[in-house]
Amino acid sequence: MDAIDKQLINVLQKEGKLTMKELSSRLELSITPVYERVRRLERNEVITGYHAEVDATKIGLGLEAFCSVTLDSHKIEYLLEFEEEIQKFDEVLECYHMAGSYDFLVKIIVTDMDAYGEFINKKLASMKSIGLVNSHMVLKKIKRTNVLPITS
Repeated sequence: MDAIDKQLINVLQKEGKLTMKELSSRLELSITPVYERVRRLERNEVITGYHAEVDATKIGLGLEAFCSVTLDSHKIEYLLEFEEEIQKFDEVLECYHMAGSYDFLVKIIVTDMDAYGEFINKKLASMKSIGLVNSHMVLKKIKRTNVLPITS
């Protein structure tokens, strides 16, 4: 990956809807090389997708929370089962296997506290390997970005 690829990625991270013509103008290259670079970055899974950012509160999803989850046992089958099961819940936006004082960190978004309670009690607690769940409610987002810090 060269400096032009990095510049291209930086532009696309911030403005993913630009046309090839607009991208080529920004990079001061003709359309064909820009198109070929974008396709190569997609094929190599450097660029993994395109999406619209949606304001969750404007569609009724007003409560964001993080759960730290500790399993009863660290047997490989419990870890794999948790990883498989957690992916089935639409409320889960992100899940990370962690090192430290808990096993997983789960980012959840729901309409309100009642919906959160229902998620914890009916979905998360129904998983047989769950030992301990600690909830952390988001009061205010200070910074949120998906733009990776790529330097030339």
